[in-house]
Amino acid sequence: MTKVVRAIREKILAEMIDKPGGEKKTEGGIIITENDGTEGAIRPRWFKVYSVGDGIDWITKENYVLVDHGRWSNGMQVDDDLKLYLLDNKDCLLVSDDNPMNDNGI
Repeated sequence: MTKVVRAIREKILAEMIDKPGGEKKTEGGIIITENDGTEGAIRPRWFKVYSVGDGIDWITKENYVLVDHGRWSNGMQVDDDLKLYLLDNKDCLLVSDDNPMNDNGI
């Protein structure tokens, strides 16, 4: 059974598409590590917007947002295939209509 959830006020519910996973390699062969070599380092990540609160008019469902360093909730499992994170709109750095991730995750 799928749970129905939606964002309220100035919050965003989104699915993380830029998942942690070690090293990534660009098409040009550049290796990008998951962190800067220090334990527990985090970086901005891309999310696909699932729901937008009434107080936000600059993004819509299905947009993609880049969110600042670790500025998201622990996430909630909505169904078997979907885990959503609560984002605060002030922590969003970029927005895109198109999926910014290519086949290599970059």
